[in-house]
Amino acid sequence: MDSEKNLGDEEFISIMGASENEETAHENNISDGYIIIHEERIPFGRKAVFDGKMSVIIPETFELMPEETAAVKYPSAERPDFIYTNEETTVNFSLAHKDGKAANEDIPGVKDMIQEFVAKMHPASAVIDSEVIEVSGKNIAYFDFVAPAIDTEVYNMMFVFSLEGRLAIGSFNCPIDDMEDWKPVFVQMMQSIEQEG
Repeated sequence: MDSEKNLGDEEFISIMGASENEETAHENNISDGYIIIHEERIPFGRKAVFDGKMSVIIPETFELMPEETAAVKYPSAERPDFIYTNEETTVNFSLAHKDGKAANEDIPGVKDMIQEFVAKMHPASAVIDSEVIEVSGKNIAYFDFVAPAIDTEVYNMMFVFSLEGRLAIGSFNCPIDDMEDWKPVFVQMMQSIEQEG
């Protein structure tokens, strides 16, 4: 009888493990409309930007970062056009549409140049991944790295693509402690980009 009881326990544990795995897979898919990070349910929806020239799926709880906060977190005069952030301003998504021309085929080379520039600015920060992906026939090139901040380290993912023949630059960042949760979500957000026309 004991062996039957043990088998039952193992089956129960196996079933529980399987349901947890399914739940985890579901939580990490933004196309399901939400994810769960740190037991918080975060809804996702498609947002149009740049006067409807493109759209991207982002957390519905993200708001545009206030100007005074953006001035501190992004002190450069070359601040992005849009910075969407969570309530704590710890997880950020930014986009900028530059004047410089960039065709779809130029994107891998542009990514390499930006990557080299970032490497000079943060010599101690090794690149984690560097890739070119295709989304709806368009190149999106990205790389990611960890950089020091005032009182912590910050995980950064930068990406570039061509929008109406001009360079678009985007970035995601979050505290390094949240990297494991957010990196796969950032990749999915990048893959959700749709351009009009």
